[in-house]
Amino acid sequence: MSVEHQSAKDKLAQVLADRYSRLSRRWEASTPGKRQADLEEILAARFVAARFPDIITESDAQFLLELDDPLKAVADQWLEVTGLNRSQDDILVQCVGTLRDNALQQSSRHAAKKPKSPHRDSMAR
Repeated sequence: MSVEHQSAKDKLAQVLADRYSRLSRRWEASTPGKRQADLEEILAARFVAARFPDIITESDAQFLLELDDPLKAVADQWLEVTGLNRSQDDILVQCVGTLRDNALQQSSRHAAKKPKSPHRDSMAR
């Protein structure tokens, strides 16, 4: 691994950490309503800042270092791709349905695996 490769990724990691630190302080200082409204954005930024330096290439790091705010750019794009910035009501309802279906399937499998109790013939002694 070249020193140049490490330094670009290290520099990007530092930029992401610094940006996240500033964003986090602003978020914590905001009103409860504003914090709630911005929750998805701060979570996306935290995820990007924590994971991104470990999974990118040297050319990715060099490209991102050219952006004004790589943390915001990647976090916003991640929210767009994952759909987290859109209403999640339908997904939440679907989660409940999936959990219910899984529980019913497990219950059915569990009932099918239960050993049958020995049936005593009332005529036999």
